[in-house]
Amino acid sequence: MNIKSLLLGSAAALAAVSGAQAADAIVAAEPEPMEYVRVCDAFGTGYFYIPGTETCLKIGGRVRFDAKYGDAYNDNSNGTYTNTRAEIYMSSATDTEWGALKTSTTVRFDYNPRYDVSTLDGNNTRTRLIGANIQLGGFLVGLADSQYSAFIGYAGDVINDDVVSYGPFELNQVAYTFDAGNGFKAVIAVEDDGQIESDGGSSSDWPDVTGGIKYDNGTFMAAVVAGYDESAEEGAVKARIGGNVGAFSAFIMGGWNTDGDTSNKYAPSSNGIGWGDWALWGGLGYKFTDKVAANLQVAYTDNKTLAITGNVKWTPVAGLLIQPEVSYTDWDAINEDQWQGMIRLQRTF
Repeated sequence: MNIKSLLLGSAAALAAVSGAQAADAIVAAEPEPMEYVRVCDAFGTGYFYIPGTETCLKIGGRVRFDAKYGDAYNDNSNGTYTNTRAEIYMSSATDTEWGALKTSTTVRFDYNPRYDVSTLDGNNTRTRLIGANIQLGGFLVGLADSQYSAFIGYAGDVINDDVVSYGPFELNQVAYTFDAGNGFKAVIAVEDDGQIESDGGSSSDWPDVTGGIKYDNGTFMAAVVAGYDESAEEGAVKARIGGNVGAFSAFIMGGWNTDGDTSNKYAPSSNGIGWGDWALWGGLGYKFTDKVAANLQVAYTDNKTLAITGNVKWTPVAGLLIQPEVSYTDWDAINEDQWQGMIRLQRTF
């Protein structure tokens, strides 16, 4: 055997071994194409598409710390008071042939040393579902603030805006809002009465009814709402006008109780004292800079309850609010008054 034959034989052997190893090799699978989260701007800021769907989702929340001395809502409550709150909210939206299909959910957690541990979550913490509803076109069904309070724009830009109460908040409802598209809107809703008997049953055979009309062009608004409390067989009407001129904003709102001798859901009592025949709320606001604003609200009732609140809102950085506020309440019907001073720190995301 010569050298040439030896080299050719070795090369053939190496080729055979290499071919056998290649046949046994594991071929790596091609990676799945990466699907990035896409921004959804059809329904406003903060929405993104849920991967693999055409549904847009928005997740947000806030954390708040309040510290105060005194209580503008109660003449018998004094001393210091603190409360820490966290809220998580989620909104979804999808375009359909019937209009936008939306959901809104808000869960609230409060920690307060004054809470009765035996009636809450066992550690001075209270958990509440304050919003959970479905919207399709102009229809809304589920848990949301009463249209009597929300549709008209609540009251002023202060924390203690409802020392003189202007209506109910979270409740189950079925509502329809008509939007004419030129600033005019109208709403009609049936709302859970919420009255419970001592045996746990409902004390009401029928829900309550609210309705209203509104014009809002972004600079000026005027609205009227009415509510009928089926259990009390009474109700109330509120009217509001407001507007913005440069850095100034202002509003005035009046409410009329169908029976001034009693209270009802839509003309509620505060500190055990009702409106009487009527109640008034008014407010002013001024924006000094993009980061500093001040607000004042005054409320007064036929039963001579006076509530005054003023604050300063400072946003040192985006998403952080520092808000000192002072309130004074005078209940002439019981010859009592009360001061309250508080500060709020809030991070919204």
